Amino acid sequence: MAPTLWALLVAAGVAVPVWALWQAPDGAHRGVWRVVSLVAALGAASLLVLTFLLPSRFRPLTGYLGVERLLRSHRALALAAVGLVVLHVVTVVVRPGPGLGILDLRTAPPRVWAASVATVALLALVGLGVSRRRRRPRYEGWRLGHVILANVALLATTLHVLWLGDLTRFAVARAWFVGLATLMVGALALRWVWRPLRSLRHRYVVDEVRRASPTAVTLVLHATGHGGLEFRPGQFAWLKIGTSPFVFEEHPFTIASAATEPWRKEFTIKGVGDFSELVAGLKPGRHVFLDGPHGAFTLDGLTSDRFVLIAGGVGITPMLSMLRTLAARHDPRPVLLFVAGRTADDLLHRADGEHLEESLDLQVVEILEEPDDGWEGEVGRFTRETLERSLPRIRRRERVDVFVCGPGPMVAAATRIVSDRGIPGSRIHTELFDVV
Repeated sequence: MAPTLWALLVAAGVAVPVWALWQAPDGAHRGVWRVVSLVAALGAASLLVLTFLLPSRFRPLTGYLGVERLLRSHRALALAAVGLVVLHVVTVVVRPGPGLGILDLRTAPPRVWAASVATVALLALVGLGVSRRRRRPRYEGWRLGHVILANVALLATTLHVLWLGDLTRFAVARAWFVGLATLMVGALALRWVWRPLRSLRHRYVVDEVRRASPTAVTLVLHATGHGGLEFRPGQFAWLKIGTSPFVFEEHPFTIASAATEPWRKEFTIKGVGDFSELVAGLKPGRHVFLDGPHGAFTLDGLTSDRFVLIAGGVGITPMLSMLRTLAARHDPRPVLLFVAGRTADDLLHRADGEHLEESLDLQVVEILEEPDDGWEGEVGRFTRETLERSLPRIRRRERVDVFVCGPGPMVAAATRIVSDRGIPGSRIHTELFDVV
């Protein structure tokens, strides 16, 4: 249902503007520049609303797309919408009329001011998103700026459409904008009202916070007043710390505990910002709130004969949930786990001293870039040779599912390696732990 619904929404966002213009009176689409301008404006408005819908945590979408594909779609739609906005501005300037004079804000009417604010906010959003990986800003400040700019752009766009009146004076176009407004209001209510209220009814209490490594802690929670939020191994949840689930600051973390115990949630969190430091200072008995589960990075529902898990750094957390769940279910299928890190402190699967090999047909291969003296595992990075040494030749009819989680370059390299080994793309599942 989810992929069909999403495909229909995107197709409608592109096709309806043309259809709406076709249904308008003849005078409405007279002149090439006017037609292009109106189609670009209607299409941009449609794609902006769909871009706004994607991060609203509509679970049929997050469960189908997964966080990685969801955010890629979010970026692609945002860039397409900005491109249509630029096209709209260009056609307004070049068509017969005031030309560049329309951009003179000293004499411009409110609708032009609103359009200018919306355009600047959208371009700033693109700049913020494109520069994030290069500048590596703190997540808290980046997210706040992103949300403010997005809401400014949407509000200014709405005011521009209403004050202009050119796009809403035709019945079909007006009905389309009402539909877009309804979707936007629904997304706002879902994201900022319904999901916090749900978190309030399903609160959790801190059991313990223990050190998993010099740079990471493990947070253990238990449900209070309910049986726990059911989840699939590999999914994540947004964690909020405060007196209310309506606080703005929250962070996504993968659930590392077994899905067979929904009343218990465990997160292993690397210290990379102020929020991580706040988590490390939590005391037992403190109430926290979870929004989830979300994501499609899970082995549940797969008809597999064997699993290969490849993790880099804190990307081990979804793999831990998968392994613990398989062990709790007494699953007999063989699992090959590759864990890569810079030093031994990055091998977070060792933290709790679990012996999952006793409950699973599990083989663990550890890889370090900077090992200590006496290290007996693999040295360097995950390579084709590393895979060949550990993965037996796959039988022609054997169904092998591969899960890869870690930093972007590592995920890309590992995906190429397992693909070259003959694993179909449909059975290679990836997640970037820093994509959110």
